[in-house]
Amino acid sequence: MKKFCPVCGIERDTEVIEKEEVSNIRGDEIRTISRIRICSVCKEELFDEDLDEENIKRAYNLYRERHGILSPEEIKSIRERYGLSQRAFAKLLNIGEASIARYETGALPEKSLSNMIMLLKDPQNMQKLLEKNGDVLTYREKNRLLQKLSRIMEEDTKAVKIPGELYKMLEEKARKEGKSTDELVEEILKKVV
Repeated sequence: MKKFCPVCGIERDTEVIEKEEVSNIRGDEIRTISRIRICSVCKEELFDEDLDEENIKRAYNLYRERHGILSPEEIKSIRERYGLSQRAFAKLLNIGEASIARYETGALPEKSLSNMIMLLKDPQNMQKLLEKNGDVLTYREKNRLLQKLSRIMEEDTKAVKIPGELYKMLEEKARKEGKSTDELVEEILKKVV
């Protein structure tokens, strides 16, 4: 790929190298191996938006792992499990709709909010939140959520119980593969059955 090199003053062929970088995320030093585009002639580092986004995402993911913060995919999966729009989910959590949109596209929520959303994996916790904050939803949103909760709780009574340690391993594997835990378990069961 050719890019303009400000040192050479002309477009040059480029290459991508890997180098260790330290990012400061919320006061925590995160070391990652970043991919950097450089000029093939003078070795000047050049701006590459796609690589920069990958590098930031990698650092954020390491921060999430270190601090037990939900990934964007996990947040979206929890919201969608209940059939909630970003707006309705934000209202239930008493946060801004734009915040949910940012968290689902890569922004880091505070640990306390991440923990609260994580607790909503359990439909009984969602039911409690609905009892506390349900008045912020429209009649239609609340009814739809109640119906969804009823179906989920009915399905959960039919569900196979997986020991906690095994479930954690499945969650980790699913996260690495960019899937929900349920999708991964379903794939595994289809292969076995």
